[in-house]
Amino acid sequence: MTGSRRAGRHFLVSEFDSRDGVKVPRDSYRELEKLVRELLDPLRDRYGVTTVLSGFRSDAHNSAVGGAARSWHKYSHEPGRGVAADVRCARGTPRDWRDFLDRRGAGGLGLYRDFVHVDTRVGRARWIG
Repeated sequence: MTGSRRAGRHFLVSEFDSRDGVKVPRDSYRELEKLVRELLDPLRDRYGVTTVLSGFRSDAHNSAVGGAARSWHKYSHEPGRGVAADVRCARGTPRDWRDFLDRRGAGGLGLYRDFVHVDTRVGRARWIG
């Protein structure tokens, strides 16, 4: 796959690549497309350009940034696992973005000072970072 593969209307798969250069695993594309189609494309439609600060993380990058051992950013295919992204929008506030994604049924949502974490876990988790 090339970096130009679309993951929804507004995003490219390459925007979710690990910051150390490791590409999103191909077997994660379907779950990533679900995240984008159901949550991030509508978020961008409402709040403008949405920047992916962190999507997939390789094991090495996850360790380097102090990520949890079972971080949703690691894009595991264990039953019940999904994919994650930390995002920031051009308009609105992190609270606005979190509330919007909550109404759309996001599995995991973390509210931070200048971004939100969203993931496709089965079930519901909410936290303030």
